[in-house]
Amino acid sequence: MVLGFAIICGLITIIAIFSLTLAIQRHESKVGPGLVLIIALILTGLSVWKLPYWSHEPAAPTTSHTVKKAKLNSHSGRAFGSSTTTTDRRSTEKKIQQQLQKSLNKMGTVTFDHASKTYEVTVTDTNLKKTIAALQQDPSQAKKAKWPQFANSFAKTSASLKKSLGNGYTFKIRVGSQAPVLIFKDGYIVKNSFE
Repeated sequence: MVLGFAIICGLITIIAIFSLTLAIQRHESKVGPGLVLIIALILTGLSVWKLPYWSHEPAAPTTSHTVKKAKLNSHSGRAFGSSTTTTDRRSTEKKIQQQLQKSLNKMGTVTFDHASKTYEVTVTDTNLKKTIAALQQDPSQAKKAKWPQFANSFAKTSASLKKSLGNGYTFKIRVGSQAPVLIFKDGYIVKNSFE
């Protein structure tokens, strides 16, 4: 953002220089263009100074110290070789299931199978059920029903699962006990019934 502001101020400075030059050539008042030039130069200088490139803080030593400290703290919770990471992962998986249920409650119910690492949405929304039923009859209407956008939005959800939990998590959308109409894994569409 600072870079964009610096570029805009630089452009305004160039325009102000041309305006001032033109005012001098035409023997017009130089106060307006001169004032704009001074303000633009000050703002350009400040925004260039605020760029991250000019930051004088040593980032590497602080980061390595933080990483070492984090490694020590992560091992401090272990007793007799037992690991709390599985408990942490399960609680994270449960929290994500609750978040998905909260955000998708109008669409359907969200379940999670720990063994297969699968989140599954069973559609309960009547309009979406009708849309899926119509697309099962005539898949060529998928673009008209904006199905590709719908599928891509859930690909982003799958990608956020990967970011939060790691690789190997599957996200499915189904109606009742039918085969899933959409399956995602690690941010990619694995199955799209109407493509």
